[in-house]
Amino acid sequence: HLAVQIRSRYEGMLVALPVEHWPAWADDSASTLAQRLLALARHIKPSQVATSKRGPKVDKPKAWVDAATARAHVSTDRLIKASKSKRP
Repeated sequence: HLAVQIRSRYEGMLVALPVEHWPAWADDSASTLAQRLLALARHIKPSQVATSKRGPKVDKPKAWVDAATARAHVSTDRLIKASKSKRP
């Protein structure tokens, strides 16, 4: 999580701060930087970065439709012809 946070903020830091304002350890070797990141990661509380679990889905009541309406067939061809005839 720490690496993702740092990576996502890095581009913004490049835009916002000139290089002379970066911390001195930013120019260190990769192994020194990795050691510093590990030291920072030891202080992270897992409960602060853990995602919350999704709750159970709530059932929605189905809308009531008359059975005759639900079974009624409507010809698509008739609908298209009717819409063409109504246009000015």
